[in-house]
Amino acid sequence: MQPEQILKPEWKRCVNGKVTAIYMTPDASFVAAGSGDHDVYLMNYGGKLLWANTTGDDVQYVKASDDGRFVASYSKDNVVSFFDKYGNEAWSCRISRRINSMDMAPDGTLVVVGSEDGQVRAFSEKGTLAWKKDCQKPVNSVSISGSGSLVMVGSNDGKAYMLTRNGELRWEFQAQSPVLYVYTSHDGENSFALEFMNNAFHQISDRGGELSCNTYSQRIMDISITEDGRYVAIGFANGFVYYTEKNGHLLWRQSVSGPITSIKASGDGSLVFVTTGDKAVYVLNKKGAVLLSYRFDGPTECVTSNFEGDYIAVGALDTVYMFALSKYLEYVIREQVKIAKMMKADEDRRYRPDAGQSYAPYPGAPEGGVNKCRICGTPILSGRTLCNYCEMMQRRRGDMGMMR
Repeated sequence: MQPEQILKPEWKRCVNGKVTAIYMTPDASFVAAGSGDHDVYLMNYGGKLLWANTTGDDVQYVKASDDGRFVASYSKDNVVSFFDKYGNEAWSCRISRRINSMDMAPDGTLVVVGSEDGQVRAFSEKGTLAWKKDCQKPVNSVSISGSGSLVMVGSNDGKAYMLTRNGELRWEFQAQSPVLYVYTSHDGENSFALEFMNNAFHQISDRGGELSCNTYSQRIMDISITEDGRYVAIGFANGFVYYTEKNGHLLWRQSVSGPITSIKASGDGSLVFVTTGDKAVYVLNKKGAVLLSYRFDGPTECVTSNFEGDYIAVGALDTVYMFALSKYLEYVIREQVKIAKMMKADEDRRYRPDAGQSYAPYPGAPEGGVNKCRICGTPILSGRTLCNYCEMMQRRRGDMGMMR
């Protein structure tokens, strides 16, 4: 069965220039976006623009605090900008070398920046430099735990560091090559590091010991890990999505059309969202089935969601799209249950008991025992010509009214 193409945005908002960064708060109350025309935006749940402000260059990263009081960003000219709830720039700081990574604590009281000069800098919400760590070589990735108490750092020196909120070293992990990506769970119990050599992906304990290591041959485009660190979603350049347990055990893999540009697992791990080079977003469930898809007019490069995954926001060209998924997912699930029952009934009716209590095909049953949709080939009841999906697509406008 093909992915349902009934998904429609709740709202969309144009920005100045290409959408280059996007973030949704865990409760979906706020959506922050950055553009290639130097601007930062904050919108509320309903799509109302709360404020917009300008930075010095293309925005590379944006994040809002959980309550929407603060928004942090950095731009291509290596300037960190921090905005208050009214959109006023509370402070800014120019870094001498290229910024590679940035994160902000959920309450907005700590901003951590990793840069090409090998420095990790931590700022308070007032813009004061709280602490600094020298990693000697370029810092590629920083991650603040959901609790805001821990900071993880990955560097070209081949190490992953775990620091306290105050910058004190808790442990360090030695890899064999530059560490490109790091993540730590809400409580710091599960941490991860991706290194350059062989795409080696390490699971690290809360004391810095290696718990597992898995390597991947294909080019990794993006990684998203659930808040508790139990599940990992990996998007590859060949269009495959891998969904694994924290130890790397593969739960499922699924292919989508086009190279993956970004990936996001919902905080609870129930859904995975993927944007691709073929201008589409896909919604996958926890078993890897593609439930929904939507095609845009231009390239999509960033996706974000709330914790439960019932709301997502996507940046495509110069527009932010917001989707409310619940009604669509409920509809798809109802259709899938209905189809499963119909296929089971078709299977049962294809056979009848003979005198010896064995089963024989009914006269006139399709050759091979299965009738297929003339459009997509999905098995269907013997008296039909189209599957529910293809039939639904022909009457989609009428069905959308029933969903509301």
